[in-house]
Amino acid sequence: MLAAPPHINSLSSAFVVHNGRVRIAGTDFGKAPGLVAGASVEIGGVPVATARWAETAISAYVTADVPLGDTTIRVITSEGASEAAPLTIEPLPPADGRIAWRFQVDGMGIQHRSGIGPDGTVIAVDALGFVYALGHDGLLRWIHDGPRRAGHEHGSGSEGPVAVGADGSSYVGIQPLGPDLHLHALAPDGSLKWILNEPWAHTVSGPAIGPEGDVYWAVTAAGGGLQRIKPSGELVWDHAGQPKLDASFYERSHELVFGPSRPNGPLDQAYFAVTLGDLYQGMPTPPFLFGFDLDGQQRFATYVQSLSGSFGPRGQAAVGPDGRVYLSSWGLPEGWGLHAYEPGGGSRVWSYYPDPGNVVSTPEFDADGNVYVMHDGAYLTSLDAAGSLRWEIGMEPGSRLGPSLSPDGGTLLIDGMDSAPDGELDAYDAATGTQLWKIPFPIENGTYQMPSARARFTADGTRAYVSTVIGGQPEEDVYGWLYAIDVEEAPHPGETTGGEESATGETATSTSAGETSGEMPTTSPVEGSTGTGTGEDDGGDGGSSAGETGAEADPGAEGCGCRSMNGSGAGWLLAPLWWKLRRCSRRRPNR
Repeated sequence: MLAAPPHINSLSSAFVVHNGRVRIAGTDFGKAPGLVAGASVEIGGVPVATARWAETAISAYVTADVPLGDTTIRVITSEGASEAAPLTIEPLPPADGRIAWRFQVDGMGIQHRSGIGPDGTVIAVDALGFVYALGHDGLLRWIHDGPRRAGHEHGSGSEGPVAVGADGSSYVGIQPLGPDLHLHALAPDGSLKWILNEPWAHTVSGPAIGPEGDVYWAVTAAGGGLQRIKPSGELVWDHAGQPKLDASFYERSHELVFGPSRPNGPLDQAYFAVTLGDLYQGMPTPPFLFGFDLDGQQRFATYVQSLSGSFGPRGQAAVGPDGRVYLSSWGLPEGWGLHAYEPGGGSRVWSYYPDPGNVVSTPEFDADGNVYVMHDGAYLTSLDAAGSLRWEIGMEPGSRLGPSLSPDGGTLLIDGMDSAPDGELDAYDAATGTQLWKIPFPIENGTYQMPSARARFTADGTRAYVSTVIGGQPEEDVYGWLYAIDVEEAPHPGETTGGEESATGETATSTSAGETSGEMPTTSPVEGSTGTGTGEDDGGDGGSSAGETGAEADPGAEGCGCRSMNGSGAGWLLAPLWWKLRRCSRRRPNR
């Protein structure tokens, strides 16, 4: 049968905003650009970016160079061009409260925090491996089709966060459909600089930009481990790790972090945590916190018991302003805790065991060393640098991801969900725990949406980027959103209100968003939240205790840290999610 030119049957919409996605349905679209020559989509004669591309469906995007107004769209292959279908390009909608704009990605959400370039360009990778670059104005600059540029039709972009260098180059891990792992280096204009291939591997941590501008990446492979790579693609050194990073099942693809080996010293060490082995293959699964200097020498590997959690990713290391390394983990007999480790040799300095003792999030820090952390999915806690309690509040919506702190140390942004679970973004004052405002995310594609990664603040703290995932979507139309949130912008006056509990327990107010995919969520101020959180805990010394420095007992089966409904642990496993996200009634003293 002779190949035919492409034909457009229909468009998902005849009206698309200036950074929008249009789904093209038709026939004879052939293979995607990057796999064959001559394939493209044009809007008004301008070649535009594409994401998913199949024989009968294409996701095309309006890029910044496409003019506004009435125009046409067509598909071009080596067999010819389709008919021109009418399309109207509309301006981006105006800002809605703190929401400056939002952008629809073609994969089912973004699983890692976005990177931000020196010129303000935000770069994100979705679950399918498509990399998007958007300006501060929300207009799309380019899309990098990660798997296809490496010769694969399909792949995953869940292999770590996007790292952006000082020159605007970006680095992202892509897992093609197959056994290999790729590190893609992209120029500021989106062109491919190089690909590093790691056979039979996946990401443990990174990529991340080191203090000298090189790229660091920890992977599992026969010759894997922690790697330092020049921006040109030259391998500076690699270290397999001891114990060796030859397999990893849990808690991978975290952000690799840097810190000083001594207080007030330069950033000269890199840290990551990983659970080695594969439980389903009968391999042991010991978790370790690794520390390396930037010359490739391993400083320590500290056994930290279990990193895996009941709901949400765990295993993300963090570094405080004093250089100490922090990690949340679970073990017997105490349960979940936040632990501070000495940067020189990895010995434990102190531990905080919250009450209720369920999953503990990655912590954030202000310039004074104060710690901000979530536990049990419903408590926001602030500790001082010694691990003693400053304040704590109970949150009605649950949090899977934990807090992000603005660069000035003033505002905490936390993902939220209630029993629906409908998602929202909540802002709190870091000094007192007072809730400032929230953004409820509307129903999308017939189901809920909720934040999928912690917020990423710009360097000046005036904006944050938040991604959402939409659960239970129809297979024929999956997508996610990237939101640009102007943190300092005042909410619009005259909003209607609804019930919301403040940090003081008083009734505060909020506004619900529309429930259609065409509406942007609205910002909701929370009124009546003027008090601080709770004082000292009613048991223990505020949560600080000395930690052992040697090996610890094997953790055995992981627990939630609070009493199950039937006393055996089975009740907790069978309980619905909304029940787990509410505070446990049992009070445990801090150890």
